[in-house]
Amino acid sequence: MSHHRAVLPVVGLLTAFAGLTMIVPAGVALALGEREAAGALLGSAALAGGLGWLAYRWLGPVTDISIRQGFAIVTLSWVAIAAFGSVPYILSGTIPSVTGAFFEAMAGLTTTGATVLTDLEHVPRGILLWRSQTQWLGGMGIIVLSVAIMPILGIGGMQLLSAEIPGLAPDRLRPRVRQTASLLWGVYVLLTAVEAALLELGGMPLFDAVNHAMTTMATGGFSTRDQSVGAYGSPYIQYVIATFCLLAGVNFTLHYSALSGRWRTVWSNRELRTYLVIAAVSVAAVTLLLYFPKTYGGAWEPSFRAAYFQVASLMTTTGYATADYEQWVPAAQVILFVLMLVGGCTGSTSGSIKVLRHMLVAKQARIAMRRLIHPRGVFLVKHDKLTVSEDALASVSGFLLLYLGALVLGTLAMSVLGLSVATSMSAVAATLGNVGPGFGTVGPAETYAGLPAAGYWILSFLMLLGRLEIFTVLILFTRGYWRR
Repeated sequence: MSHHRAVLPVVGLLTAFAGLTMIVPAGVALALGEREAAGALLGSAALAGGLGWLAYRWLGPVTDISIRQGFAIVTLSWVAIAAFGSVPYILSGTIPSVTGAFFEAMAGLTTTGATVLTDLEHVPRGILLWRSQTQWLGGMGIIVLSVAIMPILGIGGMQLLSAEIPGLAPDRLRPRVRQTASLLWGVYVLLTAVEAALLELGGMPLFDAVNHAMTTMATGGFSTRDQSVGAYGSPYIQYVIATFCLLAGVNFTLHYSALSGRWRTVWSNRELRTYLVIAAVSVAAVTLLLYFPKTYGGAWEPSFRAAYFQVASLMTTTGYATADYEQWVPAAQVILFVLMLVGGCTGSTSGSIKVLRHMLVAKQARIAMRRLIHPRGVFLVKHDKLTVSEDALASVSGFLLLYLGALVLGTLAMSVLGLSVATSMSAVAATLGNVGPGFGTVGPAETYAGLPAAGYWILSFLMLLGRLEIFTVLILFTRGYWRR
């Protein structure tokens, strides 16, 4: 089978599955009397499901997938699903522009949370549910969900997991990939249900509670209100969502270990401990920076709550907001911007660079300084008592270099379109890191609606690049990839 014939059937199958998931929000729209929205969703489901299934039946079946094909499948699947995922916005008239609709769909699937929509309270609820559902599916990964099903059809899945998270794939909790994916999704569903129940107990309407639970666990940040979580004015709701943001930023294999009673395994994880320390120190610092200037009237609890929520939201790349943090003192804003570049733990639904990579680079820097004093010394980088290979360290260094390069080039491209330096840099950092809100004209009190059309396509590419950990996408543009 030729190279493209091995890729396209699987892309078609994954697209068909994504199309079928549109039936759920379509059913909700029908139940609520939103006929136009229901028709748009059902029509989109038929289009994605039909074309995807035809591609699979016409070009398939596939009996084996190579690592090289896995990279193409992952990247093309995300693009195809985002393209078909934009159709409900267009058909319902919610976002008539193809460019804007694709941007919204890509922001959903990549859990970025950048939006062009305003007046969310008047958007059909069926469309809002689809919007949240794209983030929930993209959070754990539409590819990971599918590898739990694909073995039944005779398609192997390990290559897809390796391609989605190169070098940092979730631990194999069971010998078979299908069982691993099923366990991770089980934890994901459980945490989503628990959060939705807690939010409803706190007075949030059931529809809003389900939507916010899905987008919190996905670290996506899409809300059903223009003012995001701040619209509810409830300290309880803010604490619940902030806490689940932090939980979503933890490696999901550790959640499984905790649910299995293996707490020693959880606490012995150095990345988790570092992640919690960074969050705690940041919350303390921002709290002080809000308290002493009397941003919240010189009261401790509102200052702490605002700091806790925004640190948890931006560090985990969720992107919710309860306040316009651009009105805070500059030092607090700088801390939040830096946290956007930190991210959560590997194996979580959060985006950005991830804590483990920062840890390994810091260890490399320390060893480099020690070698200046002891040039003949032999130094090893270890993590959780295991020696990190030179290949893994090279991969981390390469990732950081490419990430910085994308940040610089993206900022340059956006500034060429006439945007300010602050808006250009924060928009690129927020989309590349899958955060959502940034600073300037894309801050927490604004949307991305005012950007030029070319900017949407640039940022959409950056969202894809960040969500698929850069290598998966860029490798398709290398000469070596296409050599046989």
